Amino acid sequence: MDQSTPPLAKDGPHDSWARLGPLALQEGATAQSLVYATLRHALISGYFHPGEEISLRKAAAVLETSVTPVREALRRLEGDGGLETFGGNRVLRVPILTDAELTEIRDIRVNLEGFAAAQAINRIGSAQMRVINNAFNLMTRATETRDVDMYLENNWRFHSLIYRAADRPILMNQIESLWLRVGPLIRIALTEPLHFEHSMASHSAALQALRVGDADALQLAIASDISGAASDLCQALRKWEAK
Repeated sequence: MDQSTPPLAKDGPHDSWARLGPLALQEGATAQSLVYATLRHALISGYFHPGEEISLRKAAAVLETSVTPVREALRRLEGDGGLETFGGNRVLRVPILTDAELTEIRDIRVNLEGFAAAQAINRIGSAQMRVINNAFNLMTRATETRDVDMYLENNWRFHSLIYRAADRPILMNQIESLWLRVGPLIRIALTEPLHFEHSMASHSAALQALRVGDADALQLAIASDISGAASDLCQALRKWEAK
């Protein structure tokens, strides 16, 4: 992508709930667990903006379920740090992180995700590589069609496919908890042209490292993606808040 290419996203009016629909019931799964998993994925994948209020009744209406499982799911998400209560009315909203919080999350992510990637590299077979490569290709296609949602969905998919291959459930849970906090910011950061350019370069380097089995290069690519984006996340958030 050359220097003249415009930023991926100017992300104007955006319906955060548009990509969500009725819960798909699963045998052995409770409504509360399904609501929790659905909203958790939505936050990680950047469906919602920082500071956006999350209405109990809106969620129940969109997911076509009663308010009881939604209430319990939202409590869990608040406990995870993905939501917070705010103001005199104590509304539930997506947190707005401070620069210090973003820096701390960046430093932890570099270490955790780099370690997970190094643990995973020798466990990723040809079938998994095809799926990871598919996520990368969909991110690339998203840049051509200016499809922000496709990009965000596959950005998380690309990273999580790598980390899950390490087969470290506790580690993966910690990584997801950090993405839960930064996922909503990534949508805003995509309005920064250099953020997208640097991020895709890091993804390309990570994919190449996976192909040749170079754990050190993979860790460097992951660290570059996280560290290079951190300042853009701060800048984009402050610009967004100013508006």
